[in-house]
Order: sequence, then structure tokens, then C-alpha cells
Amino acid sequence: MLTTMAGIHCFIQGVGVISPQKTYDHGEFLPAVTHHDSHALTCIPPDFKQYFSPMQLRRLGRMPRMVLAAAAICLDNARVSTVDAIITATGYGAQEDMAKFLDEMLYQDETLLPPTYFMQSGYNAMAGLLAMNLKCTGYNSNFVSRGFAFETALQDVVMHLGEKETDRVLLGAFDDVSPQQYGEYIRMGYFKKEKIDHLSLFESKTAGTLQGEGVALFILSAVKTPESLCRIRDFRMLYRPADYGALSRELNDFLSKNDLTPNDVDVFINGISGDADRDQWNLSLRRDRFAHAAEVRFKHLTGEYATASSFALWLGAEILKKQTIPQAVLATPIPTGCPLGTALVCNHFLGRNYSFFLLTSR
Repeated sequence: MLTTMAGIHCFIQGVGVISPQKTYDHGEFLPAVTHHDSHALTCIPPDFKQYFSPMQLRRLGRMPRMVLAAAAICLDNARVSTVDAIITATGYGAQEDMAKFLDEMLYQDETLLPPTYFMQSGYNAMAGLLAMNLKCTGYNSNFVSRGFAFETALQDVVMHLGEKETDRVLLGAFDDVSPQQYGEYIRMGYFKKEKIDHLSLFESKTAGTLQGEGVALFILSAVKTPESLCRIRDFRMLYRPADYGALSRELNDFLSKNDLTPNDVDVFINGISGDADRDQWNLSLRRDRFAHAAEVRFKHLTGEYATASSFALWLGAEILKKQTIPQAVLATPIPTGCPLGTALVCNHFLGRNYSFFLLTSR
């Protein structure tokens, strides 16, 4: 399967990200790294008391709190109070709340079940909560397609903006850690069986990666403003390429359709996950095509999850807007004397779902 969206006009106007690092503060850009002593990297949320009343805090689960808080941060960053449409994406939904609901079904013999966990565990629950919280009565949709959930939702955003159906769209992505998924992925060989320091993830020589999670929301529009972070010029999805040659040819075609060559890329955001088996093609792309560009890596800070490409998109947008790359994600030196004008995200999820994002500062 190959999906591409060439020649689009889509600008990021605001962002709100909650991740295993302190990314919710727009005053700082990854100034320090938070260390996690666990097999899973979990989100560091802001002070929820700034966003919710005591009654709301009692009723909302962990994921709804993070999504609604990230939305408030995003709208504040974009300096807007409303949106015309809401489109969200999740690879697996709110697994923690679903597990709690199923546990209660078993323990209480399917009687007198509180509805809260069930209501908050549906795939489209976050999109509905966002609509009610923002009083948005426009288009509302949620995409659940595992490793391509975020990309598919972005595709829907681009079509809406291209057809001029909406002026301002809120795009969101969320996935959380769960013991159930961890056990399943350990058995399937997707996560590492041994305990390692996540800050040394890319030095690992074994198969598998680390479990992660994250929430990312974006305000997107078809019109550039002085506050725009960057332009999403194009993106492409590629499922299970036959071999490295096929992946490399698709990337070259992706760039050529945008009148670019690999030499025009200033920042290469590499979605490797510390998996010695599944990272090889991304590492080869970096070696063969983008040795000249500054390389950025991020999954040692977030872990792996189905919508991790949303974190990469945020990272690229912030780099182009701020014209700097934090040391925490910089794998190779920044070319001196050149502005950072073009960033390319090359992400993979479990070696199956590959996606490219082309970002420009103009």
C-alpha cells in the first residue's frame, strides 16, 4: 500500500504535546531529559489543576485529562479559542481505561458496573470530549489504523482544507501504555525482554524496543500566518516495502515529486526505535542519502507507540520555527552557516508502517 499527498498547503499554527518528557511548556524546548527507570516510558503531565475543576478531576481518567490539557495548550499556542473541525487518531485507543472496565466486569460478575471507564475507553471518546469541551459542532472524526492512524487522520485534514470546507482544524493523536499490550508485544518480539537504560537505547544490539506513549494536538490551516510554525509540504505512507531498495526508491520519488533531492534536506528526523532488526533500513537511508544533514532521533525519549510520528512532526515543526536542535535529540552535528529550512521525517512502526513527512519553514 502506497499513499501520498503531494502539493498540499497545510500550515501548523499551534501545538500541544504531552509526552514522557516535559514538552508541554512552550517556553522551553527540551532543555533537560527526564530519566525513566522502567520498561515503559510514561507521560509527564502538566499540573491538571490549571485546566480542570476538582469535580472534573474526579470524573476524568488519565488519558482524557492529558488530551483535554494538550488541547488547551495547543489553542493557547495558536492564540485561538475555537476550531471548525476535530480529527483524532489512535493506534489502539485508551487501553488503560478499557482494561479497567473489563476487570470490573469480571470482578463484579457483570452487575452494577460504573459507566465511566467504558465511556472513556471508546476509540472516539477523545474526539467527543474535545468537541464538548470546545463547543465545536462541526466535522468530528476519529481514525484507528494502528501504525498509520495519525497519517490517515492528517490525510483527512488535508482534504478538508483543500476543499475549503474548514478554515481551522484540530488534529490530535494519542496512545497510552498498558500491561496487556506489553505482555503481548514481548511475546511477539516487538519489545525488549531485557531491561536497558532508555537513554542508551540506540546502543542496543538486540531485537525489540521500549514501550512508550504520548499525546499530540495540532491546529492546522491552509493559510500561512506570522505565527505559523512550518508548512507540511507533503507526506507519504508505505506499508511493508518489499526490501530496502523499494523503500529507498519511494523516498527518492517522494522528494523528486516536490522538486527536491536528498541534498536539499537540512534535518533528517530518524524514527529508529533501538530495534537491531527493524532499524536497519532507516539507518541505511541516513547513511546512503542524508549523511550531510543533521540527524535527529527521539524514541529514546518517548518509547515506541503507534502514533509516535505525531511527536516527530512536533519535533520537526519546533526545530524549523526555533532554528535550533536540542542536544537531547541531536545525533550528528548541525551543519554550520546554513539555516534550517527543510526537515524530513522518516518514521517506522515495528518495521511495517513507514511514513515520510516533508516540512519546510516557508
